[in-house]
Amino acid sequence: MDWNKFKCRASAISKIMSNSRENAPLTEIQTKRMKELSEKAIRTTGQDVELTELTLKKQKSDNVILSDTCISYLVEAYAWETEKMCSITKEMDVEYFTRGRMTEPESINLLSFVDAYPYEKNSDRMENDFLSGIMDVYKGEAPAAVKSITDIKSCKDYPTFLYKIHKGLDPGNREQLQGYGGIVDCGDLGVAFTLPTMPEPIRNDYKRRLFYKGEYVTEESPDFLQAWEELERSMIFDHIPTERRVYKVKIDPFTKAEQQAVYERVSHCSQWVFIFAEQFKQRNQPQTRVLHVE
Repeated sequence: MDWNKFKCRASAISKIMSNSRENAPLTEIQTKRMKELSEKAIRTTGQDVELTELTLKKQKSDNVILSDTCISYLVEAYAWETEKMCSITKEMDVEYFTRGRMTEPESINLLSFVDAYPYEKNSDRMENDFLSGIMDVYKGEAPAAVKSITDIKSCKDYPTFLYKIHKGLDPGNREQLQGYGGIVDCGDLGVAFTLPTMPEPIRNDYKRRLFYKGEYVTEESPDFLQAWEELERSMIFDHIPTERRVYKVKIDPFTKAEQQAVYERVSHCSQWVFIFAEQFKQRNQPQTRVLHVE
């Protein structure tokens, strides 16, 4: 792996952009305040002190210190690129990944109906010099003529879906779509929360878990049948109109400044992993052992 050519996955942009507590950047309000104070012809003593503090904070933040969240992602990337090994904890959320894989076709059909466009699942990874990613679905021809990009998030139940309407995007969703847009130069971006019916194999698994959780004699016991009827009814959504099973959130693309900041951070990450890889090799050289026989 040539770490000088390291590319961040779009899904991890929010991780690498998380700031270390040691050098947090100025907030937008602080930046405006610093500009306002610096343009004043006459300042009070208190304003001079405030401007000095803001200037020092700005200078300190220019010295990039990668956060623990960022470094955690970088060592995961290093482990995968060098040994094809991943984080066991993250990959063992079996139900989450199984449900996502099994409900994806229905989620795509739901979105296709709402948008009146025949979406197809994309499995091709696309990249530029700094980022890479696999978009869920898009309109147009990739990679040169993508007209819109949508990332699909399947919800497991109706309350979760309704809460998304209130809450909106999850952490990292925005940056991920902006990253996709930057890769293929597309500005029409969005996330679609969908409500697909829980697949029967997963429903059956919930049925078994419900039975063993309670003190039922058999699966034909009236109290078990009632409990299961209530639970299974909350996993099937075919009776709800399709339009009410898709909630879309539009996302603005990166501004030039935001995109530049991401690409600069990727370069810093590349340097960090390069140095880490060199130090790791030097500290962990296989030892040649000679067996002495008397």
